[in-house]
Amino acid sequence: MNHKQSLLTNLYTFSAAAKYLSFTIAAENLFLTQGAVSQRIKQLEEQLGFKLFVRLTRKLALTTEGKRLWDVLDTSLESIFSEIEDIQFNELRGELYIGVAPTFAQSWLMPRLGEFQGKYPNLDLKIRVKASQLDFKHEPVDLAIYYSNAHHPDLFCEKLFDEQLTPVCTPLYAQKHVKNGVDFNDTCLIHCTESLDSIRSDFEWNYWLSMTNNSFPDRHNSCVFNHAEMAISAVRNSMGIGIARKSLVQRYLNSGELITPFESIQSNLSYNLICPKGLELRPRYQAFSRWLRDKIIEQGDVEFQGNI
Repeated sequence: MNHKQSLLTNLYTFSAAAKYLSFTIAAENLFLTQGAVSQRIKQLEEQLGFKLFVRLTRKLALTTEGKRLWDVLDTSLESIFSEIEDIQFNELRGELYIGVAPTFAQSWLMPRLGEFQGKYPNLDLKIRVKASQLDFKHEPVDLAIYYSNAHHPDLFCEKLFDEQLTPVCTPLYAQKHVKNGVDFNDTCLIHCTESLDSIRSDFEWNYWLSMTNNSFPDRHNSCVFNHAEMAISAVRNSMGIGIARKSLVQRYLNSGELITPFESIQSNLSYNLICPKGLELRPRYQAFSRWLRDKIIEQGDVEFQGNI
């Protein structure tokens, strides 16, 4: 076995040992003996010139160098094996792992996703629901839909559609609390921080007020939710007036359960389809992206934005 072949073999063995932090479990998964795994790790450390593991009393730990190598190697191997699977199965078999914020998933994606599943029955869908943005290096996600400013310099970003912000409340709450003109004194303002974990909780209300030339009320109560559906539920139960992302409350507006007593404005954020650079060329990404574009065009009240 030449040097490169030996290095690749040892790196693959290291990836298993780093994943489980156990030579024994790595050996079981690789169908090797524990001694063979240990020998390969020792040989790899000699090839690289630095230690990969710290042998503690009852467990293993990665060294700083080992952690750096594992971060790169794990992502690289995942891409390699995924690419091989794509070639073998013409890319439209296997798994498509989608990351998405919970309320966008529930309100916009899920009512439509069954159609995509029916169109590509050999793709097994995995949905990772997470309110904050995903770390593609450490989470096994193929692509994600973010509500963001579309600034992701290290990732491929395809802008789907813009969002509108609009105050919403029940007709009953409006009758009791909404006065002539924009006056939110003595009301309860409901805030949502889903997908905005790095921004102050009153960001969306402040943005709407500033863009409509209004000031923040002096006398008001507030409720803050980190889950948009919970914030919408609070509004639906007449707890206050919320600042809503219109695409997430459209069905309640259509039914008349909620109303928009004031004007809507364009949010300064949008929904974007994100993936590691290069993966946007894969047929399964393109199939999902193409399907999303069709759904957005069919929706009619938003316009597909295209690549950025």
